[in-house]
Amino acid sequence: MRMRIFLIVVFATMGLMVSAQQDLSLLMNDTVTYKKIAAHPYLPLHKPAIYMLVEYREKESKDALFYTIALLVFMLGFIKTAFPKYFQNLFKLFFQTSLRQKQTKEQLAQDSFASLLINLLFLLSTGLFITLIIQYNQWASLQFWLLYAYVTAVLGIIYLGKYLFVSFAGWVFNNSASAASYLFLVAVVNRIMGVVLLPLTVLLAFADPTIGAIVATISFGVVTLLFIYRYLVSFGLLRTDLQLNPFHFFLYLCAVEILPMALIYKLLVENIG
Repeated sequence: MRMRIFLIVVFATMGLMVSAQQDLSLLMNDTVTYKKIAAHPYLPLHKPAIYMLVEYREKESKDALFYTIALLVFMLGFIKTAFPKYFQNLFKLFFQTSLRQKQTKEQLAQDSFASLLINLLFLLSTGLFITLIIQYNQWASLQFWLLYAYVTAVLGIIYLGKYLFVSFAGWVFNNSASAASYLFLVAVVNRIMGVVLLPLTVLLAFADPTIGAIVATISFGVVTLLFIYRYLVSFGLLRTDLQLNPFHFFLYLCAVEILPMALIYKLLVENIG
């Protein structure tokens, strides 16, 4: 009896050992489980970990740009609401005859506060447009507010210098009336430019790069047409009063219009480019 129990225990133990050995063999030769692929040379699971430092991308904030444009739109709406006659006469001036232009000029000259506001709108709107063009083409790496302040200040200095130069030239040559007429025409074109560029500036500020390139091209076309209009009307005005020929007018454009802009552009590129 004891011998039988002993044999049963021995055979049971041997069976368990054989079963465990078979399970171990299956585990080592298994092609499906994790342990089979864990030792693969292309999976260096037992080697030191590799880590990489990645800087989080800072999302560009356009809050300052939004509030600036909102202020300009509010200013335009205030001028149009508070001075509707002035705003209407400003655009009618382009399509009127010389006699009616004189009448409209007198009406516009009477609203000095409206003229001051819309001149300020021109500086801020055109300065913002130029700032966005500079940032769009990455011509300068300055912060938005600093670049906007520089551009607006330079724009104001340019037109203030032009006003002083033309007024002084009219006084020296005893032809202040022609100088005043020319300055009035420049001011009218600038005011219209400031109004027209504002909606284009909104599109340029918040549109995607593809649409932004189209808006920039349209804006340059509008500005070019306004300058051509100003030069043609100015030449017709000065030719009648001063017996001016096209060559002399071209010299004036080079000396007063083109050369200062080229020098300022060179200065800006060398210092903030």
